[in-house]
Order: sequence, then structure tokens, then C-alpha cells
Amino acid sequence: MSAKTSSLVQEAFSAADGCWRLAIGRREAPSYFSDDLSGLVSSFIGLIVSVAIALIVTAITVPSASGVTSFSFFFSDVLLYGILTGASWVVLRFLDKADRFVAYLTVSNWLSTFFGIAFQILALVGLPGEAILLIALVAGLATYINNARLVVGLRAAGIAMLMVGQVVGVMIGLLVAGAILGPALQS
Repeated sequence: MSAKTSSLVQEAFSAADGCWRLAIGRREAPSYFSDDLSGLVSSFIGLIVSVAIALIVTAITVPSASGVTSFSFFFSDVLLYGILTGASWVVLRFLDKADRFVAYLTVSNWLSTFFGIAFQILALVGLPGEAILLIALVAGLATYINNARLVVGLRAAGIAMLMVGQVVGVMIGLLVAGAILGPALQS
């Protein structure tokens, strides 16, 4: 992985380059990310910035009469992030790749950061939601697979296990959250 960069901005630019290289499947893509705890913290900062941008865009673009609030978007994002992170850790531990978890999460955070910002820009310029969803699906799947393949070192079976583990984790997590929060939301 890359040597420690001197600033968050430089690290973000390097990560953006790495995200592009990951999207097109370049083997050197992991070298553009810092895979230590400092890199993980930087990726969290980037993720927080992208969430803040998403909250602002949501406040601007979603009508207040819809009943959807920025807080509900934020809460659901945090909940899903926590569930996906936990499920990823469990699967990587099962696959004896727990040592690659920080690198995987760092790259995943940077991918979410740049995708989140790009999709907010596309929404602001008026691209239909269906088109954004299609772009997100194709680009997200390509980078997700390449993160597992190039950064973690998983083969097809491991990538499939990671994907299934995350889907099952999200389903269980949402059921538990619904059971806990459902009664609170109805009162």
C-alpha cells in the first residue's frame, strides 16, 4: 500500500485515483490507499463529508411534505453501515482474512465517499433516479468485487461468501432494528 501521505487532501486525491483504478480492475489500485489506522481514520473523515453533503442535498431536493427527513436518511445510513461493517468483519474472519479488514474497510469507505458525492451531484443536475440507480449498481458491483479481489485477496468463492454474508447480515440487522424501533415509531 502507499506510503503515508502528508495531508488529508493528498490522501483523498490518491484514494480517488485508486477508486478509479479499482473500478477498471487495475492490479496496482490498492497501492493508492493507506491501509493503516491513519488511513482508516482519513477514510472515515471523507465518509462523514459525503454524508454531510448528502444531508444537505436531501434537505434541498426532498419536499418537506414527503415526511422524509434528513435525520431518517442519516439514521438509516448509520444503521446499514454498522450492519455491513459487522457482517464483513465476521465473513473475513471466517475466511482467515481478518488481517485485511482495515484495508477493506478503508477502501470501502473511500468508494462510498466518492460514489456518494458523485451521485449527489448527478441528482442535483437532474439525472433521473433510475439512471443514478443503474450507474450505482454497475459501478458499485465492479468496485465491490475488485475491492474483495484486489485489496483483500479473495477468489470467486470468497467474494460470493462475503456478498451473501453481507446480505444475510443486513436482513437480520434490519429485522432486529425493525423489532426494536418499530414500536417506538408507532407511539
